Amino acid sequence: MSKGDDARGPWNEGGDWKFVEDPQPAVDGGDGTATVTVTEQDVEVLQAMASRTASDPSADPTTGADLGAGKANEV
Repeated sequence: MSKGDDARGPWNEGGDWKFVEDPQPAVDGGDGTATVTVTEQDVEVLQAMASRTASDPSADPTTGADLGAGKANEV
């Protein structure tokens, strides 16, 4: 669904690609961009979930990378 003069290039040419001259739009009738439709109630639920699952930027937990690097006991 590329548009303009840059529709073809090394990123979409070669033996693994089949160029479609006139592609059909998204199967849902949309324009191909990511969109979400939710109710007002769903928005409230999603905002509550985002608040519950938000990361704590001040936290500095020991990670698997720390353990693997032998730095778990270093401070």
